[in-house]
Order: sequence, then C-alpha cells, then structure tokens
Amino acid sequence: MSQVPQDAESAIELLKSVGGDEMVAMMMQTFIQFAEERLAKLNEERESGNVSEVASIAHALKSSARQLGAHSMGEACAVVEHAGKTGDNDGALNGVAAIQREYAVAKTWMQALATGA
Repeated sequence: MSQVPQDAESAIELLKSVGGDEMVAMMMQTFIQFAEERLAKLNEERESGNVSEVASIAHALKSSARQLGAHSMGEACAVVEHAGKTGDNDGALNGVAAIQREYAVAKTWMQALATGA
C-alpha cells in the first residue's frame, strides 16, 4: 500500500476487511469507470455554464470518492457542490478544474489497487 496516501489507508483497510483485495480491486475499477463518465459530463456542463448540473455531478462524485479514500477529491467536490448551491456560479464552474486535478492524483493509486500492480 505504499502508493496509497496515508489518509486513504483506513478506507482501503476497511474495504479489505469486508471483501479482501478482490473487493478493493472491483470497487476501484468501478469508481474509475464511473468517475471518467461523470468527469466528462461535468466538463460538458461546465462549458455550458449549467451550474446546477455541475453541483449535482460534484455531489454524486463526493461520497464515492470519500468512501474509497480519495479525500482531497471528495473535498474538491464538496467545495464545487456548495458553491453551486449557494449561487457562487464562478466558484462552481472554476472548481471543476480542482476536481479534475484531484482525480488525476487519486486515479494513479486507485488504478494500482484495481490491477494489483
């Protein structure tokens, strides 16, 4: 687990205790697929200026990211969601880049867990 950030280790260990390495791999693969789809849609909605949909997608990603230990990504999603719900349109739309950055970081270690590398 050396590639996994320290703040994600407890979430990964909990998943392992429930379903072993196989469950962790399956959940990481599923999340990566889900996140790729949602991030494409998130970017599309950002370009359209659809703040309510940006906030909704951020909300959908937030809990899953946090559950799997991608806390920085979850926090970026929470910030975008909050901005969208409180009328900070610029904050919501500009925050999409932070979600994408944090996902790129998380994806590296999540793929390693997904493939057993």
